[in-house]
Formats: sequence, structure tokens, C-alpha cells
Amino acid sequence: MNEPFAQGEDHPACGICPSKRLPREAFVVYDRPSWECPFDPADGWRYTADGTPACVHPHKIGVEPDRIAPPPKPLPSAEPEATPRRGRRWLPSFLAR
Repeated sequence: MNEPFAQGEDHPACGICPSKRLPREAFVVYDRPSWECPFDPADGWRYTADGTPACVHPHKIGVEPDRIAPPPKPLPSAEPEATPRRGRRWLPSFLAR
């Protein structure tokens, strides 16, 4: 069996990083988190579409990224639609107090 890429308790890799359990050839490294390798809450790893584990912090494991993450997907309209303002109605002075 191959040794994990990141070894030792003092290694700065994240606790759930695949580099702590897999050899270097068994995972890919992205330059940052991406929608191409979503987080799987079942085991805490990120996976590519073909099921390959992915690391998204190359600076922590000390390697150059294998893949460059695409730009983020645009968010739906962030501005809410304007709501019509109600006009101020005149109030008799005794009600305004």
C-alpha cells in the first residue's frame, strides 16, 4: 500500500484532506474551492464528477494545483424587486399624537 502524501500530525493540511489518507496520484488538487468538486457531507471530502477525491488548498500541502477552478457561477439577481411605497395619508392632528 502506498503511503499518504501528507504525513505527520504537524502537517498543515486540513484534517479531512485526501492528502492525509491517499498517495499523491490518488487525488487531484484545485487552486481553490469550486463547484466542479462539491463537498460531500457523507465523508467530508470533495469529489470531481468522475469520483476522484479533490484537495482545494494547494498552499497547505505544498504542491502546484493540477486544475484551475472555473469562475464562480453568477448568483440570481441579488437585488430584491422594488416594493411600491405607500403614500402618506393626512391624519387629523388629534390622531397624530
